[in-house]
Order: sequence, then structure tokens, then C-alpha cells
Amino acid sequence: MPATSSWFSRRLLALAQRLNGSAVFESQTLGAMLWGIWSRILQWVAMSFLPIPSGVRVALQRARGVRIGKNVFLGPGCWIDNARPDLVEIEDDCSLAGRVTVLTHASPPAPLREILGPDSRSFKKVTIKRGAWVTVNCTILPGVTIGENAIIAAGSVVNHDIPANVVAAGVPARLGGRHEPVVRPTQHSTGDR
Repeated sequence: MPATSSWFSRRLLALAQRLNGSAVFESQTLGAMLWGIWSRILQWVAMSFLPIPSGVRVALQRARGVRIGKNVFLGPGCWIDNARPDLVEIEDDCSLAGRVTVLTHASPPAPLREILGPDSRSFKKVTIKRGAWVTVNCTILPGVTIGENAIIAAGSVVNHDIPANVVAAGVPARLGGRHEPVVRPTQHSTGDR
């Protein structure tokens, strides 16, 4: 019976690779392939424009393996990489507006892989630091870190690290002005005034 099961698994994976075209199929086992399908279903629901709260979107992305801190807002249509969602980290108090795309991989088609070599296919971590605001329709490319309290303007493509407390805009994103975060006094519950 195990020989039949492994034969079936190999045939199913071969079929999936053929259907995947020239892109490299990530799954090497049947279990990994099934997890990938489940992850894509969760992604589809999380990025939908259904009237679901951001907290549900966050929970669905966490279930896929995305590391997400506390008090994070994910707008409708946010797409977080299907190949390696575990390489995305979004720290506390961040906001990603609608239709933000976060990529962790680059995988050119077969003819370009032959020209560019084996290193052309890569996976790199993306980190969005505490308090960052990524506005609508932005794209974050692999290997990028967005600094604390940084603001990424609408429609920007971020292909390099963005330092803390800056505004970045454009294609590719360029640094605009700096801003200092507002420091609010902490409230103490001791009753002293």
C-alpha cells in the first residue's frame, strides 16, 4: 500500500508542476502541496473585499505563517506572498491600507533562469517595523525593511530599506521628509497629580 501512495503522490506532484507552467513548483511533498492550497484559500479570504474586520484578516494571515504583532490593521485586498508567508514580519501598531502587496520571493521563468543563473531565484525576509504606515496600492519587494514610524505614500514601490521616521514615495520609493513621532505622556494609575 505505501508504494501505491508514493506513486500517487509523485503523479499528483508531477501534474501540479505541469499545470504550474515554467515557474518552479515549491512543494516537494503531497503534504506541502495540500498546505499550499489551504494557505492560498486563507489568503483569498483574507484579501477579499468582504466586510470582515481587520482582526479576522490578521488571524487568517497568522494562520498562514505571517508573523504579525499586536494592534495591526490590514485593509481589504492586502496580498502577502503565497510562496513563503513565513518570511513576512509585521510588528506592533502597523497599518497596511487596501491593496498592499508584500513579496518575499523572486522566481523568473525558465528561460531567464538559464540566462541569470541559479541565484536568480531567491527568497528574502520582509520586515515592517513598529508603527509603520503603508498606504493604499503600495508594493513591498523582497528583502526590504521598513523602519519604525515610516510612512509609505500611496502607489509606491519599495525596493530598498526605508529608515525610521521618514516619508517615502514614488516608483521606486525615494525618501521625502523626516518626521518625529508624537510622544504622548503616559498615564499613571497611582492617583498622584
